[in-house]
Amino acid sequence: MKKLMVWMMGLMLPTLMCAHTLLLHVSDNDDDTINIKGEFSTGEGAPGALVKLQALGSQEILLQQRLPDSSELILSIPKVPYEVILDGGPGHQVSRKGIAPKDGFEKTAIKNEPASPAKAMSQSVPLALSVCLGLAFVLLGATLFISIYNTNRLLKKLNSAKS
Repeated sequence: MKKLMVWMMGLMLPTLMCAHTLLLHVSDNDDDTINIKGEFSTGEGAPGALVKLQALGSQEILLQQRLPDSSELILSIPKVPYEVILDGGPGHQVSRKGIAPKDGFEKTAIKNEPASPAKAMSQSVPLALSVCLGLAFVLLGATLFISIYNTNRLLKKLNSAKS
């Protein structure tokens, strides 16, 4: 039973190592303003996280502001299509498509730029890193389990040889 518990703890360790994920909530206030709230999956707020409103076509930064201590902002809705980006530090960035104003967005041509290889790479790095770290913890756990198992076998052989 004790071995089973050690085994289960070893398998659950990578899951416990995942500290938190940044969450972004964007809601319409029905008065041409939006409510932006940032928090971590642990329930903690994200004060000080950087909120950016970025135009979809030109990638122009329309607004850039840090979340206050309440981790909540009320902002006017831009007249151009945009996305809301919440940057909580390295590895903690979330984006959502912006909500349209009551009258709709202004008619502007949106350039569809091909995704650059650097941008595609930067989006896949966190996932690849998580998979690699998870695999490393599984291999480390397996190594420890095999080492303990072989040590116990050697000790039993030594004890039986003394008798």
